[in-house]
Amino acid sequence: MKIQYTSFCETGLVRQENQDAVFCGTDGTAGLFVVADGMGGHQDGARASSTIKEKASEWWKHYEYCVKRPAFSQVIEELRETFSKANEEIYFHTEAGAICGSTLVALWLDKDGWVLFSCGDSRCYHAKSGILGKRFVQLTTDDVWENQPENVQGMTRQQVEDNENFGFLVNAVGIREDLQYSIQSDSCKGKNLFLLCSDGVYKYCPEESLKRFSFSALRSKKPDTMSRGIWEQVLQNGAGDNLSLVLVMAEN
Repeated sequence: MKIQYTSFCETGLVRQENQDAVFCGTDGTAGLFVVADGMGGHQDGARASSTIKEKASEWWKHYEYCVKRPAFSQVIEELRETFSKANEEIYFHTEAGAICGSTLVALWLDKDGWVLFSCGDSRCYHAKSGILGKRFVQLTTDDVWENQPENVQGMTRQQVEDNENFGFLVNAVGIREDLQYSIQSDSCKGKNLFLLCSDGVYKYCPEESLKRFSFSALRSKKPDTMSRGIWEQVLQNGAGDNLSLVLVMAEN
């Protein structure tokens, strides 16, 4: 597998502090990529996201020094433990009655495929172009109030959107003792592009634009150019939040 990537993690035009964190670790044939967005409006969101980044970095350093690289299934278990440790550190170092947490979207890639961990409302999109045509999908599902079926049963779309809880985050790393997250995996044949981002990107850059930039990156094999295009569009649209993105291209 051949891997290329680019990333940015910035404060934006409105916020005073960057509570996002990004980690990228790759040897060119395998890699771990993470976007974490500290919960705004709560205690020390920057501490939560940086804890996730630190734990990911520690795991990657251990992986790099392994004489015999662990199998794909073992990597999954090790990453489960890594993110659980981050959750515990955030949770148990937060004063009673306070909330401290961070979203998480983490991608592991190697020759055997990819695995994706997600918690909160940071996202991962997947683009692929081949003989069967183009495909661009959002792999993650936002952990927000309106995506919980029990909350919206019997309500019209307008009622859902008008509800005071619309968009409210219901899950994050560090908000409870036991980490709850989604996990999925698949093979990684051909040319693939993964776009990991915080809500400060996708709320200021429409999905259609992300799709266009992703396919341009696949064609040109220049992820840096495409990530800059996304960055510029977010800024043009106000950049009202911290903005973080990791663009990963993998060919197997």
